[in-house]
Amino acid sequence: MLVPEERESVTVRVMIGTGSREETDKEAGSAHFLEHFVFKGTRKFPRMFDINEAVEKVGGAFNAYTGQNEMGFWVKMDKGHVALATEIVGQVVTEPVLPKEHFNKERGTILEELHMYEDRPNSKAAEECEKLLYGKTNMGRPIIGTVESLEAMTVEELRKYFEKWFVAENIVLGVVGEYGSDESMLELIKKEFGPLIDDSRTLSKKDKFSWDVQKKPRIKLVSRKVEQAAVYVAFRGIKMTDERRFTLELLNIIYGDGWMSRLMREVREERGWAYAIGSGVEEFSDAGSVMVGAGLPKNKLNEAVELITEISVGLAGGNVWAIKDGELEIAKDCFRGRLALAFDKPEEVLGSALEDTLFREKIYSPEEIMEKIESVSMEDIRSLAAEIFKKENMSIAVVGDYKKLDFNI
Repeated sequence: MLVPEERESVTVRVMIGTGSREETDKEAGSAHFLEHFVFKGTRKFPRMFDINEAVEKVGGAFNAYTGQNEMGFWVKMDKGHVALATEIVGQVVTEPVLPKEHFNKERGTILEELHMYEDRPNSKAAEECEKLLYGKTNMGRPIIGTVESLEAMTVEELRKYFEKWFVAENIVLGVVGEYGSDESMLELIKKEFGPLIDDSRTLSKKDKFSWDVQKKPRIKLVSRKVEQAAVYVAFRGIKMTDERRFTLELLNIIYGDGWMSRLMREVREERGWAYAIGSGVEEFSDAGSVMVGAGLPKNKLNEAVELITEISVGLAGGNVWAIKDGELEIAKDCFRGRLALAFDKPEEVLGSALEDTLFREKIYSPEEIMEKIESVSMEDIRSLAAEIFKKENMSIAVVGDYKKLDFNI
């Protein structure tokens, strides 16, 4: 995917359709480990610091990430170094060395990253909430893996994981910025991604998720001596190919995404119970969630969680929290403005387009997106709220200074 843009920089980005959900229990953390380890040496950049030096010498930037559904790598440089940016991204996804002599050192780095997240109450609460939400499945396991899986992992197993998932059929590539002509860029891609272009390997069968039966809220407490309770509340959502995802975007704006939202107004502004509170939507190929995160006073935890529950369940109608006439149009205006701002950030647009290509097999233009948004009715949004915000489908995780929890929900 080539996106020409008149600017002084160029970004080369790849997305791979594998993440933590494709791992077995034994492989837990493999995708995230690879995200780190591919930068420790490739055929053309064999030494551990070669890629770091190549990028920093020209003032560039690079990074990578791992999710449940996918992994991503990108390099951004000034437009005069488009060839170098393409070469580096091509190398990390086609010819990493995965050097055995550096494996244990990188394992140590990742274990310290894991401990860092464990020590952060909000990160721990989010992790525990996802475990409750997705149950004992690959989706409910930490992306980084576990201490046990990381300590048992070998470099040979990591190589097998790389060979299994880094195949042409499972990778999409995009370039945005001032890269010259499309023809010259395509020649660069052919040169640096040759092993993938000639790749005839078949993609392995991917994980399939299905919800288990849940009849009441799932609640988890992690007791810690902290000044504030870190709380996450999650509801079962919809998958990324569900056309109602546009309705959910608007519902989330009304619910907890921004200063106008119910949660921000009622929990923070009206009651002063939180500095940070908000909701977010996650969508995967066959599942999804709506999740609320907040830091709450220890002596207001019960009241706050009960209020969040009332607001959530009430959005569909039947009480004072029902979505009111006029709110839907305000949410549409908000979304329209955010979409316009997003298109001022071409890297973000490219990321969305690559995700669309990899998982939805359709790239939506801004005009198509707004057409979908404008078509959402009050009946649509209330119906989806009634489907998602059910008490019996709640998952609640708390990290705080308590011996037990006693919510009246």
